[in-house]
Amino acid sequence: WSMQFYPAGETIARRLLSLRLQRTEWVITGARASEVVAAGFQQRAPDQTQFVHPESGDLYQLARHQYFDEGAGQLRFLCNPGVTLENELATRPLTILAMASDGDTIIDPFDGQDDLIAGVLRHVSPDYVHVPQNLLATAVWAARLRIWGFRVAHSTFKLMKRMAEPAVLEKLPQAEIADAVMQALDSPQPSEFFRVLHRCGALAAISRDLDALFEPVDRQHGGAEAPREMLALDRAAAETDNLSTVIKRFYQLLGDQADRVFSALGLAPAAGAQPD
Repeated sequence: WSMQFYPAGETIARRLLSLRLQRTEWVITGARASEVVAAGFQQRAPDQTQFVHPESGDLYQLARHQYFDEGAGQLRFLCNPGVTLENELATRPLTILAMASDGDTIIDPFDGQDDLIAGVLRHVSPDYVHVPQNLLATAVWAARLRIWGFRVAHSTFKLMKRMAEPAVLEKLPQAEIADAVMQALDSPQPSEFFRVLHRCGALAAISRDLDALFEPVDRQHGGAEAPREMLALDRAAAETDNLSTVIKRFYQLLGDQADRVFSALGLAPAAGAQPD
């Protein structure tokens, strides 16, 4: 085996969409974790299959083969030099994130390019349902790409509705919810993050206050629209690239519910912001 490096995942999606790149995401094949450490990469705790380049800060993922252990009722991962790039791409939540590059060639085993052209957010495999974080990832990308008309595939949305139950959502660490919310607030249309989670039933378990904002609009528009607070949040996001400003505006728009909502989302109250 020989160690190979492939730019992959979000990096490829952002390149194809001409979106800003902060750092490059890579997949490593043909290696063991000990060999990656010996090559000078820093292991990223707590996941021993992820690494950071000490100089560039780029993220490196050791290729994994994912499988569902029926006996244990959970996903497991196998890492060894024989695991392929396609094995690793199959672990990704969405087809648009399941691509890599080999020089000038896009490696696209799950037709992510077709879904980019069609404007569809589609799951890669049935194992999607076993990873609660996929709900958040899908909603974040919905917020990022809604301005280009992207939508969640019907088949994926059905899986999201299956996952939106307390037993699944309790497995979501609040820190990961907070991180996803921050990514959504830093997107062109933050309301779509909350609307997608509301429509599949997950938002009610995360913040009942936020979920309730959508109910009058649902009765009037059948779930196709966002409440006025969310539309105002979108306007704030469109007016500035400053995430702190958007967070403060979000806090203000929530009024008397602001502290409860921010607590439920794992966010600190916006400094200097008073609810409207």
